Amino acid sequence: MKLYVTPTSPYARLTMIVRLELGLAERIELVWAKSRIPDDPMLAFNPSGRIPFLHLDDGSGFEDTDLIVEYLDLLGPQRRLARPEMAEIGVDAYWDFRRQEMTARSMLDGASVWGRELVRPQNEQSPGIIVHERGRALRLAHVFEGLVGGDVLTGPLNLPQLLLFCVLNLEFRLPEFDWRRGHPALDAWFDRMRDFPSVRNSEPPPST
Repeated sequence: MKLYVTPTSPYARLTMIVRLELGLAERIELVWAKSRIPDDPMLAFNPSGRIPFLHLDDGSGFEDTDLIVEYLDLLGPQRRLARPEMAEIGVDAYWDFRRQEMTARSMLDGASVWGRELVRPQNEQSPGIIVHERGRALRLAHVFEGLVGGDVLTGPLNLPQLLLFCVLNLEFRLPEFDWRRGHPALDAWFDRMRDFPSVRNSEPPPST
């Protein structure tokens, strides 16, 4: 199997972390790709051209990040990143988990729109979109500042944590994403996340 990624995609980074966290580096080759290239040979098996893309040995594949994570999670001896069952953790804890997962995804999706806007030629950028998405990202950073220390963000590595880490890590692409200011708990949480071997070792090499 091959996992096609780009060095700047936060969604690709998430799948790269999962690949290492689940011990699948030997089974899944990492392939550095470029997106939006006309006549890219990858389009023959990944018609949408979206990244990340998991190319299976039978020629099929998955392009959705959640789907890739779920598939990788099933390759191990036991599931580690699956969403908890309501019957297992209780109704309130289940909905709290899902709420934080979707809030982190909303933050990541919005910040990704912001990032894509900035790579457009300056005369094609929408200042309104940039202002809107920066405001959304900073509001949600404030929300997560109050959630640090709770069960979802302090338990075993899970999807909400990965989503949140990957969006906060976009600070290297978004100079005005100054989420650390006024959020000391979130700042410390992010630095702890970077100490996970799978997170640290999934950092794209400078050459990419």
